[in-house]
Amino acid sequence: MSDRCQVCGGQEAMPMVHQEPHLWVRCPDCNFAWLSPMPDSHAQPAGERDGTAASCIARHVDKIDSRMRRSRRRVRRLARRMPGNRLLDIGSNIGCLVAAALERGLEATGVECSPVLVAEAQKRYPRGRFIAGALEEVDLPAASFDGVHCSEVIEQVADSNRFLAAVARVMVPGAILYLTTPALREVTRGNDPARWRHFGAPDHKLYFSPANIRTQLHKHGFAEVRVLFNFGRGIKLFATRAG
Repeated sequence: MSDRCQVCGGQEAMPMVHQEPHLWVRCPDCNFAWLSPMPDSHAQPAGERDGTAASCIARHVDKIDSRMRRSRRRVRRLARRMPGNRLLDIGSNIGCLVAAALERGLEATGVECSPVLVAEAQKRYPRGRFIAGALEEVDLPAASFDGVHCSEVIEQVADSNRFLAAVARVMVPGAILYLTTPALREVTRGNDPARWRHFGAPDHKLYFSPANIRTQLHKHGFAEVRVLFNFGRGIKLFATRAG
């Protein structure tokens, strides 16, 4: 069992629910939840990954207008807070947020694990810059972005400490992070674990609460973490990279 909590370091992980074949455990001290054992993020066969990417493209293209509207709203909110005009989108998918940032005159870069999605994004938005790979592994200069958008990504990484260290590294002091992720409370409603929603394993590996994600961000050099009201759904927040 992967029994060390990534947030507080506690070693008393408690089994929370079996959703066969996966076991989810929880830290009793800070309520952080994770898959145990943690799967290898590179274990999925390439053909299966490409098939998943192709279906993802179809879903996004089908709703391209609404996704662009949402991307424009998010870019506006980020741009008002950014100390400069360089924006990074982590998990850029088919490039909608990068495209919205370019419309606003920002310098925009997308990082995306799937080469299939990167190729689609580059074809759709040739003025954008798209990089294939995990943020922790791509070669981006330190302190090179004034704003970072990271939506529905952190729950899919195996090591949130390594991931957030990589996020903080590429941000200038005073840069703004806009982050969203599903909340543990969304999938654990009610007292009967057998009736809880499926947690989405193995794609989803981690679940935070508003309190422990604030703790995790502070640990990695973020200040002024502002969790936004989100109608009882997932976590949505702004955080400032400390100087």
